[in-house]
Amino acid sequence: MSDRPSLSCPTLSLCMIVKNEGANLGRCLRSAQRYVDEIVVVDTGSEDDTVSIARSFGATLGYFSWCNDFAAARNHALSLVTQAWVLVLDADEELIVEAGRDLRSVLPIDSSMLLAYLSLVETGNPGMTAAPLPRLFRNLPQIRYVGCYHEQLRYDDRPFAASQTTHLSEARILHYGYSAAQVKRKNIERLPILEQARQTDGLSLMLLYTLAGMYGESGQTEQSQSCYSEAFERLLPHLLAGNPPPELGMIPSLVFSLGAQSLQQQDYETALLLCRRGLEWCPQYPPLNYLAGMILRAIGFPLGAVPYFESCLQMGQEQNYYPGEPFEVDFITLYPACEMGCTYSQLEQWSEAEAAFELALSFDAECGVAKQNLYNIRNKMSCV
Repeated sequence: MSDRPSLSCPTLSLCMIVKNEGANLGRCLRSAQRYVDEIVVVDTGSEDDTVSIARSFGATLGYFSWCNDFAAARNHALSLVTQAWVLVLDADEELIVEAGRDLRSVLPIDSSMLLAYLSLVETGNPGMTAAPLPRLFRNLPQIRYVGCYHEQLRYDDRPFAASQTTHLSEARILHYGYSAAQVKRKNIERLPILEQARQTDGLSLMLLYTLAGMYGESGQTEQSQSCYSEAFERLLPHLLAGNPPPELGMIPSLVFSLGAQSLQQQDYETALLLCRRGLEWCPQYPPLNYLAGMILRAIGFPLGAVPYFESCLQMGQEQNYYPGEPFEVDFITLYPACEMGCTYSQLEQWSEAEAAFELALSFDAECGVAKQNLYNIRNKMSCV
């Protein structure tokens, strides 16, 4: 740990849970060491040099017998923290702080309402948006994690109110753990956690959706579809009544996935219901706007589809969209531009189609659909 920037600044602890992270831990600790007064590392059963690496950075070491519960492990680690504020990182993450800044200098000295900072967590994949998550927060006994997987931070067992959080512009977190090989390994290791929880206590909609995705990524199509079907049945009362589930969380993404499946199956009634409710609950989620355009075009309303594609592009230009969950950047660039071109072509509005496909190529110069359509349109227009 480095010298403190000022005696008047609050103290800060780095708090981590780790297992077999010898390949990553050093990078993570080096990135954060200068900004914290204490490092707490709780090992959950490493068989490599993870513990010795943590010890070399002067960490306070703790041990936790793994019980398939990430929240329990994180809460044990929090119980060992002694400083006023807590920074939580995973071993395969790196803290990136704005040059010349120190995290402790931005923390409030008084006991204001502010409880946590939302830090941008980037996947390392430029094709995905970043997600703001509460990773820097006060060391209070009322702030603890819940959930065996995709654990959520809570204050008095409730999500933070908007007035209790603010965005941390001085730092971001880069997550390296999303390569295909790493995702496959994590799925193999963690799939049993969700399977066990589903059999015993049941899963929240968020975790059921997570399990569906894990099954799909591991090629277990039947099990994946079983999870999606259960999720739809549990979501259906909310769809019919119009009231969103209590915690929005990953619901927009789940609604998009179910809606896209319904569209593919040409179940337009279900697709429309999902899309309409999804946009009522989360109008600034680009994939749902994109889906609305695709549905309208499929059922014979191409002119009505265009504003939804334009909305996606506008959200991208203004960087004004639902930040609750990462999504493909193409939903605010390439996809709507290309589909808008196809829609204008269907309407035989060739100049507008040409402009849309040119826009698509500005996002991806190798887009085959845009290239071919532009070639066809220009040939057509030259013959007029």
